[in-house]
Amino acid sequence: MTSEFHCSPHFNLFFGDNAAGKTSILEAIHYLGTGKSFRTHHHDRVIQHDETQLTLFARLNGESPAAIGLQRSLEGTIRIRINEEDIRSVAEISRYLPIQFIGSDSHRILSDGPKYRREFLDWGLFHSCPSFFPQWKIFQKLLVQRNAALKARAPQDELAIWNHEFALAGEALHSLRQAYIDDFSPVFNEIMAVLLKDIPILLDYLPGWSPIFTLEACLTQHVSRETLVGHSLYGPQRADLSLTINKLPAQDELSQGQQKLVSYALRLAQGIHLQSTTGKTPVYLIDDLPSELDPQKRSLVTEILTHLSAQVFITGIESCDLTEILALSQDNRMFHVEHGTVTEQVREDCFT
Repeated sequence: MTSEFHCSPHFNLFFGDNAAGKTSILEAIHYLGTGKSFRTHHHDRVIQHDETQLTLFARLNGESPAAIGLQRSLEGTIRIRINEEDIRSVAEISRYLPIQFIGSDSHRILSDGPKYRREFLDWGLFHSCPSFFPQWKIFQKLLVQRNAALKARAPQDELAIWNHEFALAGEALHSLRQAYIDDFSPVFNEIMAVLLKDIPILLDYLPGWSPIFTLEACLTQHVSRETLVGHSLYGPQRADLSLTINKLPAQDELSQGQQKLVSYALRLAQGIHLQSTTGKTPVYLIDDLPSELDPQKRSLVTEILTHLSAQVFITGIESCDLTEILALSQDNRMFHVEHGTVTEQVREDCFT
């Protein structure tokens, strides 16, 4: 099935019945910007039944106009082209199209494991700090090598060499993350004051080892334990973000609805921070906004997004739940989705 539509640079609203294909539109945009789905880790499940590959294409306007194309086969091979040139790395396409997705389970950033919060943190660094990605790759390579040495029970003098190199790269990565959080936290606090005022939530960064030691000292102290388990127990690969209220985990103190608002605050603040530091603005994909937030909170979120001048794609079941957003700008657009077919609505019809 093929679908093509022209987007507004501001709000794009999609309505239709359940299973009509609304979320698939968000998924396609997300896939084009990240090379992966937010619904499944299995690439073959994204490809339509009886097809051998998926193909996505978009033309980007703005300060850095580009034509982006992506193909993914059932076997998992991926081909990416930007301005008719083959690109080897998904990271390159991500730079052109920074994506922020907010769905029904986005509140899990509070309750799920540290991996999801590290990904959130590193997304911000990837898009705002040019030195981050090269440093991250250096550290990841050293992590694999040090883990191999630990698993092989390498001699202590060899491990000391790996400890030193690992610690240098780890401390450098930690410094970038700490600087990012120091800049990001005030922005997050401002958005929280709008969405969840009077809730004293504290955002803190945990580096992955005790801050009273250098990373190398920590590795030296615990090398016997790490050798026993066969992998690195300390370092930036164990970093986390802590969200607390009066020193208690935020997920234990907040309702699920409040947790969703925290997740919105995190994503919105990250977009504001990105724009203020680089001039770039992410594309926001928000699935089923009307059922996730009440009208007052929806109004606050759309007001923030309008001020950010972000391009936004929002889905909902009923068109009447989205017309309030449509009215914010003459350039906003609404589309009806039925069996995967996307039809733009005449603006006058949206208000009848």
